[in-house]
Amino acid sequence: MRNKSLSNRYLTILFSILICVGMILSSCSKSDSDSETKKSKKTKKTEVSEVAEEETESETPKETAATTESETEPPETTTEASDPERVRLAGTYEGYATQTKAESHPEKGSLNNYAILRNDGSFRLVLNEDGTGKWEDSMNGNYDISEWTATGDSVTITLPGRTVPGTIKNDLVCMNDTDMYWYYGKDGADTSIFNAITSDEALVVTGDDYYFGIGPEGYNLEKAMAYYQSAADAGVGKGYYGLGRIYADRMIGEGGTHSTAISYFDKAIELGCPYGYIGKGKLYEWGTGVDLDYATAFQFYKTAADNGCLLGYACMAYMIQDGVAPGYSRNGQTSIEYCQKGMQSNDWYDQVYSMYILGYTYVYQRDDLAQDTDKAVEWLVKASDMGFNQAMQRIGDLYYYGTNISKDYGTAIYWYQKAYELGDPRATRMLGHCYTNGYGTSVNYAEGFRYYKEAATNGDAIGAYNLAICYEYGRGTDVNMKEAFAWMQIAADEKIADAYCELGFFYEEGEAVTQDFTKAFDCWVKGSTLGSEDCSLYVAECYVDGAGVALNYSKALDFYALGMSQAYNHGNDETYEYCQQDIAWMVEEGYITQAQADAAVGYYFS
Repeated sequence: MRNKSLSNRYLTILFSILICVGMILSSCSKSDSDSETKKSKKTKKTEVSEVAEEETESETPKETAATTESETEPPETTTEASDPERVRLAGTYEGYATQTKAESHPEKGSLNNYAILRNDGSFRLVLNEDGTGKWEDSMNGNYDISEWTATGDSVTITLPGRTVPGTIKNDLVCMNDTDMYWYYGKDGADTSIFNAITSDEALVVTGDDYYFGIGPEGYNLEKAMAYYQSAADAGVGKGYYGLGRIYADRMIGEGGTHSTAISYFDKAIELGCPYGYIGKGKLYEWGTGVDLDYATAFQFYKTAADNGCLLGYACMAYMIQDGVAPGYSRNGQTSIEYCQKGMQSNDWYDQVYSMYILGYTYVYQRDDLAQDTDKAVEWLVKASDMGFNQAMQRIGDLYYYGTNISKDYGTAIYWYQKAYELGDPRATRMLGHCYTNGYGTSVNYAEGFRYYKEAATNGDAIGAYNLAICYEYGRGTDVNMKEAFAWMQIAADEKIADAYCELGFFYEEGEAVTQDFTKAFDCWVKGSTLGSEDCSLYVAECYVDGAGVALNYSKALDFYALGMSQAYNHGNDETYEYCQQDIAWMVEEGYITQAQADAAVGYYFS
């Protein structure tokens, strides 16, 4: 009979089999720039500031308790060979599952506890038609089963001193031995019913542990990439998705990162992995590396959901409650329903992202759903408790901006710090902003610089802008105009409008680059296109002065009026007044008529 002694402890350590809690993938948080950049070229040097961002809408396997081998013969049992359930289920089931990381780190366990397919013959379960059987282990010996019974999908085996319950579905057995799970299957059994994955697919699980910082060793982007690459090399589609996500979300300033991401997402799709559609949808939703296209993004998410990737429902929910999904209003109830579908996934990332979006849905008033801070925090905390750094960062935002809750910088820093420790780039940047401005802590430019540099290195574009400001003005580091220009260019390439404002001044003043008024003008035009009222003001001034472009009062008027509209929408009273005063000056000087001025302003405010 099976002896639950020291040998069984070794058995437990060597073959700890995970609880099937599927978790993978991932991310993203909508935000707008909270810039305090210069309002006029004349005052640029004293008023420039770094950018924040405005708020917008394991368990460890347990060791089986040791028991002593019975000193008496097991009780006789009566069995019937003709029992139809035994006849149906009798046979030899090969053990195939091993635990992922909790096997090596039993004291820490793992959030991504998948059953890993491994038909190596090291252990098996033999169930005879007469009700007897064996629990065989090639390393620690064989143990007789005195009796086993089955009803439907339920099975119970009797060992000395205890019984072990389990389930049998489609020729797969899962035994729950004192909260430890043992998986077995007949040849040809469909392992997906217990969410088993191959050893190659397990590489993606480990990659996710490093990417999200949820594994025993924490966040490590290089190791995440290495594991994703190994999975991709083995032909695992989700490995390509992981690589694409890194290139899309964590790499900036290297050139071609977005096109590389798309190529990886396409490769995942070719291999039948619907997560590739999620990756492409994110790019179109944010206009990252491609033209912003909500309709295309939504269709990609729907295709992912239709092909079994439940994360697609949560991504659609985000767009629906945010009012950008084609054909939908800001419908909170539909968003909730889609999030609930996403939470049915066995994948960790699908689950926590769905919880995150569900919490976010309650942050603001929706067309058919009242704002509810308590429910918002409840779901965000649930996702945070499962290790999702983006949910931690969002809770920090609620307290930082005082969104339907009392503003509390100290609490915001607490949550940002938790997310930072798991590698969240935006939370890292927000810590830098707190230290640079003394929000919830004393002003510490050196700490601000350190956090900004980490955020930029991990792919945060606004972090890159703020790092450039540190180098430009010597905040927490020595003045270094070449580094400032390099990081400012990276931020601009990532469509940070304020970065184009600064680049324009670099070219206008010949700082770190050859003076070039035409390039300065071009930078401000790009920033204006991205919605920067300050850039619109500078473009107008270029037309008035004939700097970098031919003098043209009509076009100057158009950009002044555009700048007024942008400034009004962003609550930027100072730039609004600059534009308004300059329009009045052009009328006084006779460069334009009052009727022209009224028509231009009326066009942008209609």
